[in-house]
Amino acid sequence: MGIRTKTSLSILTAVAISIGLFYQVANQTLNTRFTALEKDQAQSRLIFTLRLLDHGRNGLNLLVKDWSVWNDVYAFINKPNPDFIESNLVDATFSDANLTYIGFYPLEGQAVWEGFYDPSTQKMGRPLPELTRTLNKWVARFRKGDAEQEIEPGFFVSEGALHFMAANPILKSDESGPSRGWLIMVQHLEQNFFHELFKDPETRITVCTHALPAQTDIIHFQFTDDRKHYTCTETLSNIMGDASIEINLSGPSRISQAGKRLLALTGAGISLTGLLLALITYLLIQRTLLKRILHLRHQVAPVATPGAPVENVRIQGRDELSELAADINLVFTRIFEEECLNHSILTALNVGILMIDAQSGRIQETNVCMEEMMGIKREELVGQPAGDLFHPVETSRETHHTPHQEKGTLRGNTSRHVIRITTTTRYHDTPIRIETFTDVQALEAAVEDAKRSESHYRTLFKNSATPSVIFDKRGTIVKLNREFLRYAGTQDPKDLLGRNWISFLNNEDEAKLRTCLRHKKSAAISFDDNMEIKFHDLLGAIHTAKIHVARLPGTQKRVVSMLDMTRQKKAEELLRHQAFYDSLTGLANRRLFMETLDHAMDMARRRKAGITLLLIDLDGFKHVNDTLGHQSGDRLLTMVANRFTNTLRKSDTTARLGGDEFTILAEENYNARELVLLIQRIQEAFKPAFKIGTTQLHITLSIGVARFPDDARDPETLIRNADLAMYRAKKTGNTYSFFTHSLDKEARVRFEMEQDLRQAMEKTQFLMYLQPRIGIHGHRLLGMEGLIRWVHPIKGLCSPSEFIPCAESNGLIVPMDLWIMETGCRLITEWNQGRGTPLMISLNISAWHFRNHLLPERVANVLKETGCHPQWLELEVTETALMENLAAAAPHLKKLRQMGVSIALDDFGTGYSSLNYLRSMPLDTLKIDRSFISTLNEEDEKGLFLIKTIINLGNEFGIQVVAEGVETPEQMRLLQAMGCPVAQGFLWAPPVPPADFPHHLTVYPPSKT
Repeated sequence: MGIRTKTSLSILTAVAISIGLFYQVANQTLNTRFTALEKDQAQSRLIFTLRLLDHGRNGLNLLVKDWSVWNDVYAFINKPNPDFIESNLVDATFSDANLTYIGFYPLEGQAVWEGFYDPSTQKMGRPLPELTRTLNKWVARFRKGDAEQEIEPGFFVSEGALHFMAANPILKSDESGPSRGWLIMVQHLEQNFFHELFKDPETRITVCTHALPAQTDIIHFQFTDDRKHYTCTETLSNIMGDASIEINLSGPSRISQAGKRLLALTGAGISLTGLLLALITYLLIQRTLLKRILHLRHQVAPVATPGAPVENVRIQGRDELSELAADINLVFTRIFEEECLNHSILTALNVGILMIDAQSGRIQETNVCMEEMMGIKREELVGQPAGDLFHPVETSRETHHTPHQEKGTLRGNTSRHVIRITTTTRYHDTPIRIETFTDVQALEAAVEDAKRSESHYRTLFKNSATPSVIFDKRGTIVKLNREFLRYAGTQDPKDLLGRNWISFLNNEDEAKLRTCLRHKKSAAISFDDNMEIKFHDLLGAIHTAKIHVARLPGTQKRVVSMLDMTRQKKAEELLRHQAFYDSLTGLANRRLFMETLDHAMDMARRRKAGITLLLIDLDGFKHVNDTLGHQSGDRLLTMVANRFTNTLRKSDTTARLGGDEFTILAEENYNARELVLLIQRIQEAFKPAFKIGTTQLHITLSIGVARFPDDARDPETLIRNADLAMYRAKKTGNTYSFFTHSLDKEARVRFEMEQDLRQAMEKTQFLMYLQPRIGIHGHRLLGMEGLIRWVHPIKGLCSPSEFIPCAESNGLIVPMDLWIMETGCRLITEWNQGRGTPLMISLNISAWHFRNHLLPERVANVLKETGCHPQWLELEVTETALMENLAAAAPHLKKLRQMGVSIALDDFGTGYSSLNYLRSMPLDTLKIDRSFISTLNEEDEKGLFLIKTIINLGNEFGIQVVAEGVETPEQMRLLQAMGCPVAQGFLWAPPVPPADFPHHLTVYPPSKT
């Protein structure tokens, strides 16, 4: 089979295999990806539907909570009032809120009033039987619990339709008790709700009920009708928990069918492309390779003929084939050079050489040394018979070493005693005999040189700086040098000569060395690499050394050399300790702890057992560093580590992860009671005070507990869960806390909230709401407070109490503050243009701004960009934030005050007040917290006294006082009587969008509602 045929078959085979493999990969990839896309789209649609249902349920729950704290409702549950029914419980109320049922249930007995609204007839009627049964069961259930406990809302299905149900205890308007009963509302989900969710008319959502409970919170997806349609289902528990509500999303699998069509087109394209590629490949190989290889073969073939001249081959192109031609030419050149080199070597050798034709016995070639030994030129020797030149000695047959070696006399113009060695070979298919002649006198000189060399090596051995010893085949020391004497701990060689040198090794190293000597008995060198051993000297000291053993040529003796590694080993051990142990406390560090934890979890999996992780934080350690200094803090950490070590067992691993954070790994399978006893034992050990100098310190611990495999399946998750439990213990003030999955859920909710907030900052999903600030005498509009609101894409409008704590925890509050500052300043600048008496806008700022020195600069930039006058801007800081870092906040506030910006102290009276800062801090406004105003009445003498005192303080210090949360005319009247100049609250208006704020007004009377 020729090279062209082989090439064609190879290309076709490779293309066929490639097409098949590529098609299989494309088939698997496209089916997998399109199936995943179909599944993701269906699950996304179902999740979107479920979120809307949760939003509707939560909206109904908010409505019930709002009604349940009306004072009118509180009175109505005790004594039904027809006026209340005519005003609130009418058809319009049901239809506007899409309600189908409202019921008022006292603590005992039947409902005092209930109403059912039929959306189909838009009239009041009788409740459906399923609704009545559900209500009776639900009321009976939560009557057994706490009368003031909140009740979770839920779903139920009646007449094939989904309903929301929510209830809440009926309380006073300030949400105080006691509860007089419950308010229950039911909301009907319209039939066309699901049909209007998606533009695709073939995508349908159905709801049904199963009698038996099903697994919830898992979305099931499957194809039907040979993958032409799909169904996506999730089940929810109904409000009673005794049945399951199945939400089923079905529709045509368009993405999967598109994948099939794409796969068919892909297969056809792959096949056509493969065949075209095979043809192009063959033509390319034929043109660029096959023809040129045959041409090169024709050029090289003549060189194989004996005696033919070596000529360079030529081939066109600049590729690998042309490089091969160049390599062939290089080989020809090297062959020629090798012949020249061999001739030069023969010429330079100090041995006479004759190359003789084995058939004729005549000399064909000789070298320079032979010319000198014979005293005859090469030209005279070549062609002469070789048999007359050498005359063997008669006794040589008894003394020569090999059959081809003999002594004799080489006779020419001079005579020499030589040793002749004869060998035979072939050259150009002709038998050749090669005779070499060595001058005996030169050998004797070489022997003398060898003796001198041996003397030199003996001197080097004795004076070497490396401990060395020569021993016989039994291991007995026969020679040693001075350095070995010192290494062995003696000065007298008699103490060592005759001893077995292996006796200086321990049993393990001795056995290992004897095994190696036995396996390497016939080798010239016993070890290819150095062996590490423990060497015991005569004084009892132990050294770590690497030894190298070699056989002395021609003998059974061996020489061993030693390289002392004692200091290096100690340094390596020190480095290892530093790598795996905490340098301050001596406990395991994070690296060693993570390796130990990973190993312990593997062992626990094999034994099907559990392990426990305790994450411990020292309470108040930062205060110790700040007051006593870091050196005292380090001493305290060392003493804490010692207490852990003395308290726990050796089987428990204690580590310091960093700072004042420690961890304990208990590999025994403790139950909850045993874990509590272990924690109590640790707490008992920390009851005695720590004495640092003259200071007695009492240290308490916050301990988080997480267990494997109940709480986590990998090391990182186990540590994270223990950390969550520890922070809950520290937050609640408990000494220890066990991890629960609710903690993980809270952490995930916080994480999702943070991610949503970051996206909200990027897409500016925030709005600013305004609440007027009113001069109580005359109801003059003085300005407004700007409040931020978040328009969540799913949850809708969110109040600050939902997201501000999350923004405060991760620093996102800073860009939020800057956004509302720029928005508010731009708005107030626009409104004050042409206004006789300018308005002032008051905005909140976080304590985060006091952590650097950028706040005054940022405010100045905002004022410059918006054109806002500094006198139109007031910045509010809470009393708690101010007291946390008073020293850092003071310079910022003073610079802002110098710029003309007003400073307000918010929530005055709720923090750890220090009246001294009223004198030292640059404050313009004190805002009385709404908690003082909400309970304000004439009978509350202490509350009146506190508010009066705050107003008097403001007057004395020249600080304006603003009362927050004013909701009733009675509160306004009392504040007027006490001389409070400014107020804000729902009495005038709730926070509203800027478009609804009447900034053009000068007088802002209280709302009549």
